[in-house]
Amino acid sequence: MDLKQVLNTSSILLVDNTYAGLKDTTFSKYLLAEMLDSPLDAITAFICDGRIRGIAFKQDFWTLVTDIVRFDPEFESYAAALRQEAKCNKNQSHTVEAADFHRAIVTLLCDLLVSGESCDCQGGRRSHILAYSSERQERLQLLFKTKIDLLLDLGAAEMLEICCGNGMATAALRDLGYNVYALDNDKCAVCEGLFHGALRASNTAVLDARHLSEYEFAQYHDFRCVVGFMLGAIYEFNKTDWQKILSEAAAIINEGLFLLTVHKKEEIDFIHKTMQDLGIKGQVVDNRDDTSIYDQWVYIGVKAPTAPRALTKS
Repeated sequence: MDLKQVLNTSSILLVDNTYAGLKDTTFSKYLLAEMLDSPLDAITAFICDGRIRGIAFKQDFWTLVTDIVRFDPEFESYAAALRQEAKCNKNQSHTVEAADFHRAIVTLLCDLLVSGESCDCQGGRRSHILAYSSERQERLQLLFKTKIDLLLDLGAAEMLEICCGNGMATAALRDLGYNVYALDNDKCAVCEGLFHGALRASNTAVLDARHLSEYEFAQYHDFRCVVGFMLGAIYEFNKTDWQKILSEAAAIINEGLFLLTVHKKEEIDFIHKTMQDLGIKGQVVDNRDDTSIYDQWVYIGVKAPTAPRALTKS
């Protein structure tokens, strides 16, 4: 769903232009209450599973508020009041799947990044040849073809990629046919990836992996695999952060596979031990060679008492 097309506009104002910012609906509810006595040109409500999860109103320009990032039980009453009480020339609604509406919000946020409305890195973007290493991408694909695919049948399982950076690994996996949803907290890296096409707006979000459970996005997907490439650097002073990231990643799926790579042996040992402490059984794969610094050590883990049948080759 294209929100700009639905609203027949070239621009939509969100109350916050970050995914994390949309989690807090305090200002959204305040704004809806303030608009009750204002004449509006149009109102459009987005209804998911029988509830209003987003509402857009036009007064010279379109403004959109939503609780689709994190459910707020109070939000609907504010949105319903605006629909019922505001003076409006045109009042309509769209019934949509929650996952489709969430994807539309994610796409809109990514569009704001690339356009420069929410990211000022346009002047500092690297060229494609400087931003991406074809050698690294080819080596990662070789890892999957010669080692990962021999052990595990990923099939059509949807992957969640944490710490995706500018999407160098994301693009390599997509070329292999995998369905990847990518997250990173560095908006300029994500912006660069979107600009060069390594990341795709409909399945990319600027999000701190230490706080995955604070959002609803996992409810809109059936993640059976969590991946993260060249995680780190992992030092003594930031191990608590990495433990939190791995803990949140482990909680995002009920059962499934974990594929994580790092540069140093001590980093993969830390990951292996942390995942073991989280109740996830795994193994370390030595992927070293003399020609690359990337993805030297690989962790493969399965969250389940035994490997899920759909993920393990006989």
